Amino acid sequence: MNQLFRWDQTGLFLLALAAGILPFAVPEICAAALREGLTLCSGPLLLSLFPFLVVSRLLIQCPESDLLALPFRLAAWGIGIRTPCAARVLCIGFLGGFAPAASAAAQAVRTGQLTAEEADALLPACICSGPSFVVLTVGQSLLGSAELGVLLFASQITANYLTAALLNRFAGVRSVKPESAAPASPAPPRLDEILADAAITYCKLCGFILFFRMLAAGAGALLPAGAGTLCSILLEVCSGCDLASRTGRWGSLLCCVALSVQGLSVLLQVRTICPPEMTLRPLYRSRLLHLPLSLALFYLLLPGGEADVFSTLPARVLLMRRVPPDCALLVFAVCCMAACTLRSGIRQVEQKQMARNAGGCCINSKTLL
Repeated sequence: MNQLFRWDQTGLFLLALAAGILPFAVPEICAAALREGLTLCSGPLLLSLFPFLVVSRLLIQCPESDLLALPFRLAAWGIGIRTPCAARVLCIGFLGGFAPAASAAAQAVRTGQLTAEEADALLPACICSGPSFVVLTVGQSLLGSAELGVLLFASQITANYLTAALLNRFAGVRSVKPESAAPASPAPPRLDEILADAAITYCKLCGFILFFRMLAAGAGALLPAGAGTLCSILLEVCSGCDLASRTGRWGSLLCCVALSVQGLSVLLQVRTICPPEMTLRPLYRSRLLHLPLSLALFYLLLPGGEADVFSTLPARVLLMRRVPPDCALLVFAVCCMAACTLRSGIRQVEQKQMARNAGGCCINSKTLL
């Protein structure tokens, strides 16, 4: 415990040192980064985030929203959470991104619709950048192709669901079945409280964006090109995607990496929104599995004519690196079969362990075979 505490103090000391040195080392770049952050918070981010913070609080307390979240119920069952509220959280994360999803999960825990363990299991599936940011900002504005933005979002959200399902199978989170759960009767939402909480949450999120955007811009200016891009990816997703898109040859793949990592800023924002009883350990573990999975999915989904993604050759040259759709579906089916086999093996091991703990003296020949 003391060792963990010292690591936390060391990280805070390094952040304080960087925040104190960078404004003197590169004042123009830090000032420009802060101005860009303020423009982002008062413009596109305000439109794409603040309404969803209000919507997430309203939908999570309205049982009628189950109809809207009906397509996400199968995804929630695949993850292993059968509580009806889980589909609403996934729906909000799909439409609004990480901040509304974290707000919805936190509100579900506070109202008793989800346990803290169930909410932690859902976060790896819904903590991602919203479709408006990925498709319009990253795809169309930074990479110059809205189609690439769609592929980035598709690979990101698919990797989210697969990662959450695999982690839940290993962790063995037990969800309360709908028929056995006590009927939740949350208090009716008050619009004044919801608006006030959404405004306070939005101000906190903007503070994280300004601080880490300044650090990312300063580090990108002082460090070499590759190290600055990597530092920006690890710190803040917006700056990371911006610098990654300028690398040229590997721009789209590096943007996929930035969207998968999400950056320290996003993780701290989620920690600020969620209540203390949510540990967020599954979310931290999921980042290690999500990165190679999202890169593989994005690589498989890339069209064959995107020559500028991997090469500086003219656009007429078609790189034969595209996997046909039938092969991609076959690989996906094999992965699903492997996950089911792994799940069955883990269940058999658990049954054997339970039989041993029960002290039974009977030996089942089928189990031994």
